[in-house]
Amino acid sequence: MTLYSPGPRKQGGRQSKHKLLATWDAIRRIPTGNFPLLLPHVHPIAAFFILGRLKREGFSDCRVETTRKGLVVYARR
Repeated sequence: MTLYSPGPRKQGGRQSKHKLLATWDAIRRIPTGNFPLLLPHVHPIAAFFILGRLKREGFSDCRVETTRKGLVVYARR
């Protein structure tokens, strides 16, 4: 499983379970090299956008699972 982490970032001085910037990075710049891919601290709403992007880029058998640590993305070319 590949772990993608854009780096430590704080939101307004408080820690939250789902980080806005981690979610935004996952939607805009999801790495598509290795699957399954763990996206830590990403809000579950991002799954819709991630699946859409993967489908547009030609991936099949795409699914996203929600875990306590974030999202796990599965896909195949």
